[in-house]
Amino acid sequence: MFKSTSVKTILRILIGLPFVTSIYSQNVDKNEVPTHDTEIVIKNKTAYSEHFIQGLKELGFQKIELIDSLLIIDNKDTVLFSDTPKIGESRVYTGKQGNLAIAVTVKRSNYTTVDYQIEMVEFGKTSHTQTGQAHIISSFFFGPESNIDAQTGVGYFVTEYTDNRANNCATHIRIGDENGLAQIIKYCNGKIKDITLDNFTTLHQK
Repeated sequence: MFKSTSVKTILRILIGLPFVTSIYSQNVDKNEVPTHDTEIVIKNKTAYSEHFIQGLKELGFQKIELIDSLLIIDNKDTVLFSDTPKIGESRVYTGKQGNLAIAVTVKRSNYTTVDYQIEMVEFGKTSHTQTGQAHIISSFFFGPESNIDAQTGVGYFVTEYTDNRANNCATHIRIGDENGLAQIIKYCNGKIKDITLDNFTTLHQK
C-alpha cells in the first residue's frame, strides 16, 4: 500500500475552517444519553467507516443524512467533510527534531478514514514503524481543531484522524487544510518517546 523505500530515503536526508463548512452550531452535553434512536440515511455506506456511522447514533439527533461529502442534520443543518487530502490521494509528511525524524504517509480511503504508515527513526539508537487506519470522530462538527506552525507561530485549522488501540496506545494524525502541514500525537513507540503537540515539530508535506 505504501512505498516504504522512498519514505526511508526522505528520513535519511532529514538528520483555518478546514473541513467544516457548516452553518450548524449547538451547545451539546457530551455526557447526555440520547432518549431516542437517530435515523441514519446513507447514500453509499462504503464512503464512511462503520465506526463513524455507529458514533452518529449516539449524538442524540432525530435524523442524520450522509450524501457524498455532505452530512445533513435534522433536515436543516449541513456540514461538509474535509477534502484534504482528496479521496484516493496519498501524501507524505516529514519532520525532524534533534536526532528524531518522523515520516507519515497517509492515503484517504473515504470521507472519514485514512490508511497510514508512520516511520520514526532516532538516529544511532532505534526505529519504530506502525501502519493502520485512522478515522475522524463522529462529532467532528461540534468545533474545529487547530495546530500552531512551529516555524511561524501561526495557527491553522486541522482535520484529526484517530486510531485508538489497546492499552491507551492512541495515534492522532492532524492534517492542515491545504497548507501542507500536519502534526501527530502518538503513544507506544517502542524505545522512542511518546509524541505530543508540544515535544515534536510541525511536519511538512514532501
